[in-house]
Amino acid sequence: MVDIYSANNYNDYWRMTSSRRKRPLSSIILEPEIKDMILDDAKDFLENEKWYLDRGIPYRRGYLLYGVPGSGKTSLIHSLAGELNLDVYVISLAKKGLDDSDLSNLMAELPKRCIALMEDIDVAFKGSGKHDETDKDKDKDKDKDEAEPSNGVTLSGLLNALDGITAQEGRILFTTTNRLAALDDALCRPGRMDVHVEFKNASKWQAKMLFGCFFPPTSKLEAEKYAEEFAEIIPDRMVSVAALQGLLLCHKNKPWDAIDATKVWVKGQLEKRAEVAKEEKKRKEEVKGQKTSTASENNKDEDEDKGKRKKRRRRRNK
Repeated sequence: MVDIYSANNYNDYWRMTSSRRKRPLSSIILEPEIKDMILDDAKDFLENEKWYLDRGIPYRRGYLLYGVPGSGKTSLIHSLAGELNLDVYVISLAKKGLDDSDLSNLMAELPKRCIALMEDIDVAFKGSGKHDETDKDKDKDKDKDEAEPSNGVTLSGLLNALDGITAQEGRILFTTTNRLAALDDALCRPGRMDVHVEFKNASKWQAKMLFGCFFPPTSKLEAEKYAEEFAEIIPDRMVSVAALQGLLLCHKNKPWDAIDATKVWVKGQLEKRAEVAKEEKKRKEEVKGQKTSTASENNKDEDEDKGKRKKRRRRRNK
């Protein structure tokens, strides 16, 4: 079992909230090289504490899993916790009442060997990501307001909690985000987030593997036929693994019905995307037309002003 801990209502100590069965890593429909890389890296970290200490390197490891929603980030963390025999300590930065001091105390009270999990870390701060320099010059006051934390935890407080003098060593930190660009560079640097892994929408290989998990074959030939037909329907990297799983759950005992339903569903998704793209193109053309019209009016006004100035100069010369 994997025990799950979270902060109590007063954010001053950890309490166990649930236990979950260990999930086999083989049940995670993700490219094997990604799963193996993260698992091997985490095992290497846990087995080499002395190596870190001998070299004066803080004994901590951080992983940043980023990408589209429903791509398996949280599921992989749950499975890795079971593989590594570690409990999970969930830290919600958006929790009401949590401030820098509370966060620092919670991080300091983590066990030496555990997984600390911060999900959707991008929503903890408003405007704390990368800003264009021109935008700052245009509206400094607006940027200042947006940089304020959306709760009691500040970016500097989070950074200090992760690797400040009171930060616990020996723990593994996993963070997830759907918007990598929204994160501050200081948060993503090595030493805080050592390994960055992108999660994408489902590939055809993932679609095939997922179908095989739902419908155990009566024969190898039959399994290949059904799974390949299902994968062929799915546009590569267009829909999430979670969306495909939800679709298959509606037909979990009827593989042929699942395939037929998927054909209809994918057609609808493609039509919806085409409509959205059409509307977006129309909107851009309207904006472009408005800018052109405004520029023409400005040029016309400038020409009129020039004409008036010329007339005034002529009258003065006379």
